[in-house]
Amino acid sequence: MTSGTQYKQGDILITPFPFTNLSAIKQRPVLVLSKDTTGADLITCGITSNLKDNEHSVTLLATDLAEGTIPKQSRIKVSKIFTLEKTIIRKKIASIKPAHMRAVQKLYRNLV
Repeated sequence: MTSGTQYKQGDILITPFPFTNLSAIKQRPVLVLSKDTTGADLITCGITSNLKDNEHSVTLLATDLAEGTIPKQSRIKVSKIFTLEKTIIRKKIASIKPAHMRAVQKLYRNLV
């Protein structure tokens, strides 16, 4: 992370992401869920290009972005929540539109 870089809710970031069995780590996109991003950590959820319908995910298209780009159509995996230290974030690639963030928040509230 670049010193002083600020992230906000709705940003899509690239970060090292462990497999659930901790056997390996890949560079993966995540969505920032945290409202308050001033601390050392961010609450995020995973993003996948596996388009298999999942009741706990939201489709992510290029038209859902407020800025930036994603390589392909994806799904935001609202049930895959992770707290990440900002120092491991590689870069910001995009951010989603406020209306799409509200859809993610609604699904999250229904999940918990």
